[in-house]
Amino acid sequence: MLFMAFFSACAAQPQASPRDVADANDTGGRLAPGGETDRNLLRQLTKLPSGAPQRVGDATVVAEPAYEAASGQTCRALHVTIANAAARHRLACSDGKAWFFVPDVFGSNSPG
Repeated sequence: MLFMAFFSACAAQPQASPRDVADANDTGGRLAPGGETDRNLLRQLTKLPSGAPQRVGDATVVAEPAYEAASGQTCRALHVTIANAAARHRLACSDGKAWFFVPDVFGSNSPG
């Protein structure tokens, strides 16, 4: 009985939250905006509501709530969809002066 309880507890792995995924990407690097959509998104980031799809240029963006990252920066996880493409998960952070995109440690960044 104890054996089954041990393995059932180990078998179920919780899903990573958007914040967990974002924290994994917070490596301290910065990416230049990939185009006008990226620049518009960074300019409007502080005004975007959390969890509600918003149109920014040719993209639909769902922004997670801002949080204080381990790096000391304020960050927001973003889900960005352009046209009918699959959503891209991005992380934007602010050093208190400007917002910037953070490189994706999983290698799925592409210009917006």
